Amino acid sequence: MRLFDNRAIAFSVESMTLRILAYSGKKIESWYSVPLSPKSTREGLIVTPEIVGGILSEAIKEYNLPRTGVLCAIPSTGSATQTLTLPDVKGGNLEEVVRREIRRTMPGSQDVDFVYWQKMPRDSLQKQLRVYALAVPRNNILGYADACRAADVKLRGIELRPFALLRAIDCKEGVIVQGELDNVEVVIVEKSFPALYRSIPVKDESPDAEAAGRNLMRELPFTIDYYNRSYPDAQLNPEATIYLSGELALDPKLAMEITEVTGREVVGAETNIDCPPNFPLPQFLTCVGLMLRNKW
Repeated sequence: MRLFDNRAIAFSVESMTLRILAYSGKKIESWYSVPLSPKSTREGLIVTPEIVGGILSEAIKEYNLPRTGVLCAIPSTGSATQTLTLPDVKGGNLEEVVRREIRRTMPGSQDVDFVYWQKMPRDSLQKQLRVYALAVPRNNILGYADACRAADVKLRGIELRPFALLRAIDCKEGVIVQGELDNVEVVIVEKSFPALYRSIPVKDESPDAEAAGRNLMRELPFTIDYYNRSYPDAQLNPEATIYLSGELALDPKLAMEITEVTGREVVGAETNIDCPPNFPLPQFLTCVGLMLRNKW
């Protein structure tokens, strides 16, 4: 037993695998990939929390991992975002104004989603207030929370995968692609912010690398084009890099194929921290992003 143990773990479900990262501060200590039954997850989401929780609990016991301070990331499936522009609201009325505006611009979200919001930074010339609102399907979050409860661990926080990926890579502009066997997450980064993200399921009944690669090659150019058409005043720079991570990043031919389709440079997963030798960063990039989160 360690006294004053400050170790913690971060985990995600990707490619029908439970990926667990053990760390202390910003030092990676160990990592584990634990297979999951296809029936226990779907497109990166947990559908049978008691099964996944039992597997997580057994892994924690086997590898002597901490049960407190647990972080996890979920795919952005079904999530919606909105940037609200509001008059400068004084006093305690901001909560009421934001909630009313969310109901107007994101109808239905109050009934089926967990809704979060925060004020965005502004310079001295801005007279109006900008608020970032996020709606996440309740079941997406509850699946992970229930799995942690079944595993008898103390959950410290849950985060959407695009935010964890961006924190791990820390780029100002570009496209982050997390390619997994069952799901592809695409994050378009503008001014160090996730301007647009999509979680795209692989619809094959028994997904494999080939089917997932076809899905990625089809959806990635569409997503970039959709972003450029939707935001003509903030289009993605033609020189912006594509950062490839996840299980599919292990295919050396995929990066060249993406370059041919998009005309953009493709590089592997990168991060600013020192990683242990032989650390499989592409598969654990999401967990690294969670590790780097300082405040919840």
